[in-house]
Amino acid sequence: MLNSKRYSKVAILILVINVTILSFLSYLVFTANFSAYKDYSSTNFVLSWLGIILGIYVILTWYKLTDRIFSLYTIFMLFFFLFNYGQSLMWAFGIHHPRELGQTMLFAFPAPNSADIAYTQVFILISIATFHLGAIIFAYNEKRKYTPNISELNKQINSNDTTLKSIYYGCLLVSLIVVPITLYNSISNLMLARVYGYNAIYYGENIGGNLIFNLLEHMFFPSLIGLLLGSKYKINVKRIVYLIFSIYVLILVFSGDRGGWLYKFIILIWMSHIFYKPINVKHFLKYGVFSIVGVYILNAITAVRNIGINLDNIKNSFLAENSPIISAIFEMGVTMRPTTILLKKGWDVYPYGNTYVNAMLGIVSSRIFSLIGKPFSPLSTWFSQEYLGISYGAGFSIVAEALLNFGPIFAPVFMIFLGYIIVSITMVNNKKMLDQYPMKTFMAISTMSIIIHVVRNHFQWFVKVWFYGVFVLVIIIVFIKEFLKRKIIINPQK
Repeated sequence: MLNSKRYSKVAILILVINVTILSFLSYLVFTANFSAYKDYSSTNFVLSWLGIILGIYVILTWYKLTDRIFSLYTIFMLFFFLFNYGQSLMWAFGIHHPRELGQTMLFAFPAPNSADIAYTQVFILISIATFHLGAIIFAYNEKRKYTPNISELNKQINSNDTTLKSIYYGCLLVSLIVVPITLYNSISNLMLARVYGYNAIYYGENIGGNLIFNLLEHMFFPSLIGLLLGSKYKINVKRIVYLIFSIYVLILVFSGDRGGWLYKFIILIWMSHIFYKPINVKHFLKYGVFSIVGVYILNAITAVRNIGINLDNIKNSFLAENSPIISAIFEMGVTMRPTTILLKKGWDVYPYGNTYVNAMLGIVSSRIFSLIGKPFSPLSTWFSQEYLGISYGAGFSIVAEALLNFGPIFAPVFMIFLGYIIVSITMVNNKKMLDQYPMKTFMAISTMSIIIHVVRNHFQWFVKVWFYGVFVLVIIIVFIKEFLKRKIIINPQK
């Protein structure tokens, strides 16, 4: 039985390798024969459906290899698709939007034609396929841990219990500081948004705030994760954590936030499913339907409150073109724009070196570049203000950053490495992992809650937030663990 299962996993690995090689060769053929003046309208539609097929392929191969459909990896890939290929997914079903890619200007550049869009689609698809190969290679090669003897097992259990307590007390201590700070910052943003609008939170002369508060806020969600894991979902702790998070989300929603909290919310659902109470398919579908209906009702109320409430207006608010879900997917899908611009206008344009190297150099502070005399501008700032010449953020993406550094041929190859690394630091198999490797589990989930933003951001943002949000918190936990271990040695009877 075990050999049969092992053979099945080998078959999945071989399948993914072969599919990726074939896809990459097809990509090379496409680029060799690409013409910027040809009409690719039919190709756009075919590639849109190919994206859906690729999504199904990613889920099925991951499930066959790991026996998990709902996992941190599939959550990551969900947003990877939505932000980098969301509009194309809608096009496959014949759904369009007045401000979709190809209908409006690319910031200061003309609207892309069907050829530009096709090139972007093909590049994103091969990048997703190669990223998935890297993830599959790690998942396949993950080594089974040996079974320790009784003496070693007892030591490991005691050590892990101490680690869990350290995670709990460390996160409790930190949360007493960062929760009030985070709520204070959120309320300040709410007041700012009410006066100047939502964009004023991120752009304009009113942004900034207390630097120390902003850095401490990075530990907010990781500390909530630690409270849940460290307490092993004690009911009182769970209720308090959920209450804090609910208040936080409500403030963001009233500020006009369109879903930056959604990643965290889904991760909390996944954590509850793995470590507390599994969600069966029936409940998952039921809550999914209720959530969708609730979103539509809220959207209908918002849509008709300024134009009068009558039957026709209510009906119109439920039409497909007015769907809040479809609108959200099209809005997320604008993350394709940076990739389209770089493919159309030239990718080797960032004048400050490799962005991944810069990210590691500036992990603590960007001031390091001034100290070593290296010219530098953060990728997001450079792209928006220097390259595009706009005053607001144009966004970026995991795919666009790989393209910027390695070009259209080698970027998909680099994505294999990226997929391997991201999965290696965020892999959580099952509930047992919390008992066997509590610190690794805590770090993996906390890291995923931050790195998931990279699908529509850049790596310097991730490493800096990770340093102050996870690394610093882990150092605090390690100090508390050493304190508890010494206390146990001094008072072994307790």
